[in-house]
Amino acid sequence: MLGTTYAARTINHQLSVLFGFYEWACDSGLGPLVNPVPSQRSRSAGRFYAHHNPMDDFVVVRRARYRQKVPRPTWRAIPDDADDALFSVLRSHRDRALVSFWLSSAVRARELLGLRLGDDLDSGANKITVVSKGSRLRATTPASVDSFVWLALYLQQERPPIEPGGPVWWTRQGVPRPLTYHAARAVLQRANAALGSNWTLHDLRHTAAARLLADPAFTLFDVQTILRHASVSTTQIYTQPRLEHLVAKVLEHHARPRPAGPVIEPAYDEAAVRELLGLPT
Repeated sequence: MLGTTYAARTINHQLSVLFGFYEWACDSGLGPLVNPVPSQRSRSAGRFYAHHNPMDDFVVVRRARYRQKVPRPTWRAIPDDADDALFSVLRSHRDRALVSFWLSSAVRARELLGLRLGDDLDSGANKITVVSKGSRLRATTPASVDSFVWLALYLQQERPPIEPGGPVWWTRQGVPRPLTYHAARAVLQRANAALGSNWTLHDLRHTAAARLLADPAFTLFDVQTILRHASVSTTQIYTQPRLEHLVAKVLEHHARPRPAGPVIEPAYDEAAVRELLGLPT
């Protein structure tokens, strides 16, 4: 459509799909065809770094024609005070339980919404079991005690139509239905409207990851395991300093009084250092 702009990832994805289709068509001998999508490599070169020597440096490879430069991924985490404000405007124990699980377990939004009563919940060990995105394998992850407290209040006071093996999360208006991703997102949108914020469901996962990495008790590989990232390089995205932290550090730096003169460590002879540097004694 004229006048429509697309994200760089969308353009690159479409180019990859077209390239793959024409590669298959050419290999299958479907007529005299030429792949219209330029490639970064010859057909015999194979995938870049398929057999890369880890002792060698990676070399930057020029992008193929039409390929877009993808901006570095950014992420947002909810500050603690904004977290408290978010909880204050949630309307039900169900919503508080959902947000608490997302913030403490770091599971994805759809993964949590797929919880089933029974083996998926282990309140005694403070663990939940979800179906992982992509691999579709069942994975167990820890959650906070508060999450299970909110869950118990939700099940006891709101009394959703629960049954063994059935969904945990249900709608609260009209005829009860299993809670969908779009309905859960609407919960957060209502909270955003009350607060004047624009947090997303995935920001809750980012927040959980940032809090875990800020705790010295967790290593990077611990957090990778909890987030279920295939590569630790994905987890390293969360080690990037956040803008609000950098702003606070810069303001603190400029507010700190500067020493009147050079600081000489006590281990050195101050008179000898001043004479060496030509400073007045």
